[in-house]
Amino acid sequence: MKICFAYIKIQYTFVLLIFIIMADKKFTFSDLCAGIGGFRIGLESIGGHCIYSSEIDGDCEATYKSNFGEKFDFHDVLKINPTTFPSVDVFCAGFPCQPFSIAGKQKGFNDPRGEIFFKLAEIIKQSQPKVVFLENVTNLVIINKGEVMKSILATLDEIGYNVSYEILDSSNFGIPQTRKRVYIVGQRKDLTSQLFEFTKKTKPKISFRTVIEKGDNSIPISEKWNKYIDLYIGKIVEQEVGFELPKTRKKLERVDTNADLNNCVLQIRSSGIRALSIDKPLPTFAVSISGGGAMIPVYTGERRHLSLLEMKRLMGFPDNFKFPTSRTSSIKQLANAVCPPVIQSIGKDIIRQIMIY
Repeated sequence: MKICFAYIKIQYTFVLLIFIIMADKKFTFSDLCAGIGGFRIGLESIGGHCIYSSEIDGDCEATYKSNFGEKFDFHDVLKINPTTFPSVDVFCAGFPCQPFSIAGKQKGFNDPRGEIFFKLAEIIKQSQPKVVFLENVTNLVIINKGEVMKSILATLDEIGYNVSYEILDSSNFGIPQTRKRVYIVGQRKDLTSQLFEFTKKTKPKISFRTVIEKGDNSIPISEKWNKYIDLYIGKIVEQEVGFELPKTRKKLERVDTNADLNNCVLQIRSSGIRALSIDKPLPTFAVSISGGGAMIPVYTGERRHLSLLEMKRLMGFPDNFKFPTSRTSSIKQLANAVCPPVIQSIGKDIIRQIMIY
């Protein structure tokens, strides 16, 4: 009996030791087309260790350094030497979306920025990471009648990866924003033949109301905007505005069902202004840059623009995330970022389904 208990104790100690070793073990990843580090925040939260980062935008580098204490290892992805690229477990890249976005000219691979994917593929082929993890706009799936997506999948297949993709909505991951993006995960064929499965929801949807920072008047509206609000809520008529109204500003383009105009968000678009209910997730966060400034959504409940803090919450970034750059640049960086909670969820899927340790 004593021998049996001793054996059990040894086995228990061995299992515990393995658990401790594995708990301390970190997987490595690279962060290309890094932006401000949305991939990094998500993967570091589950034990990842970033060993290489790259991004061409100088303002993004200033923000990245303020939050991670490091500058980028390289800037122009197109000039990276694949033979000197480090070995990583997970190769991450949120490659440029402008060539594929429905809001752009949709030139796809005919846009010079669209060629970045093939450079990434060259680096992947040479360095052979265990996992490839990419992100882009949903239009990537259908642009050019789906030929662009077929080319991406075929390229990754040819260089040795079983590839899966899924369109996920950030509002299903605890973010008060309906932001759909396509996520692509490639698994090296020698590691597994199973198709990768994405978790499609981790948390219930939350409304924008839950993240409003009451009394944050850090970005006040102009007197002109006060007039617009007065017009839209019926306090004044057009003749009382005091300035000439553009055709797209004379009335609201669209009003959400159940939106209270006295306590809603006004989204500024080129086609007009939309009134959004604060009792559901807001639409995709996008800010137009015009004349050196940003057309920031307006919160009528306090007659002010959304604050940078609220915009960070809309994107799933921590409240203490720092921006050393101008307000306009900071907002643009956020609007182009990936949402860390979605990255975190996919990262957990990768750990669970693929032996990356």
